[in-house]
Amino acid sequence: MEAIESKVDFVKEIEKLKTVTRFNRTLDGRFENSAEHSWQVALVANLFQDYFPEKLDIGKVTLMLLFHDLGEIYAGDTWVYDTTGKAVSHDKEYLSLQKSLAILPTFQGEKFTELWLEFEKGNSPEARYARIIDALVPLINHLVVSEEGYNPDKLTAERVLTKKAFIKEDSEILWQLAKELIEKSVEKGLYD
Repeated sequence: MEAIESKVDFVKEIEKLKTVTRFNRTLDGRFENSAEHSWQVALVANLFQDYFPEKLDIGKVTLMLLFHDLGEIYAGDTWVYDTTGKAVSHDKEYLSLQKSLAILPTFQGEKFTELWLEFEKGNSPEARYARIIDALVPLINHLVVSEEGYNPDKLTAERVLTKKAFIKEDSEILWQLAKELIEKSVEKGLYD
């Protein structure tokens, strides 16, 4: 019974991810939370898997994407264009993740830590694909949700393309999609 109780405690813990605000907005104008983002990228990964040239364990990709932002519970979300924050976000999120995973039996905590680190390092086809999806979905969301001319941070298309350029190393089709989304965002006035 002790094992199931620790899992219930973990469910209580991950409820906190719903309170972590991200920098992307939703259709109703509020900022999305990290749990919503994790759910969306996990679903999208299942939709786009045919556009990745390597065979994938999509179950592993899905789980990886559901866990990839769990370290934000205590560390918070760091905006992808915040270079100062990004320099320390990995370590902060790792410590946060360990605090959350300590609730689980050791073997499960270790398994999920390995999965999280694999995503962070991008050292498998599943991790590289998951990172691509994690980069694409905000582009789609931003294009759909933002009002015309909305660019409060004065982002340029060049800066966004540079940040997303890693996609072309693994999938030409998904890289073309990223470039089209950025081009449409420029037309809408969302990037200079």
